[in-house]
Amino acid sequence: MLIYQKRFYFCHKINNLNQPKMKKLSILFISMLTLGLSLTSCSNDDDDKGSIEGKWTPVKFGTIVEGKEYLVAIPNDGKCSEGTIEYGADGKFTDITYEFYDNKCEASTDKGTYTFVDNILSATYDGETEAEKVEVIELTKSSLKVKYIENETTIITLLERR
Repeated sequence: MLIYQKRFYFCHKINNLNQPKMKKLSILFISMLTLGLSLTSCSNDDDDKGSIEGKWTPVKFGTIVEGKEYLVAIPNDGKCSEGTIEYGADGKFTDITYEFYDNKCEASTDKGTYTFVDNILSATYDGETEAEKVEVIELTKSSLKVKYIENETTIITLLERR
């Protein structure tokens, strides 16, 4: 939309120049042709769609206040390794988290199964019977953004592919 507005403004400025009518029409025709070609030759938004499969690292989290999203970097106490969650093609996941406790980093690994249907990611940890569900609000080749409600608060987490 922004490209269209800029090009419309550009065409409008060209049409208001003090030029002979034929030259104006030629410039307008070339401008409209360029606009049409640029809109049809742009890459498809689907080209950036990603797959849930792969290894992801949470990098930001936050909430929504009055309809606006606020995200901050996830703090790394003790400079521990980044946690990751890996979703396999077989419907299984591995969740590795690190916690800085008693002046050392401690790793914790959990595994389970997952499904991803209609932008809902459901994960059931081994030994649990109830699935944890999040809404996927963005999924590209490089980022995954999920949203869930906790204690009547909307929580958003941004993950990047590793």
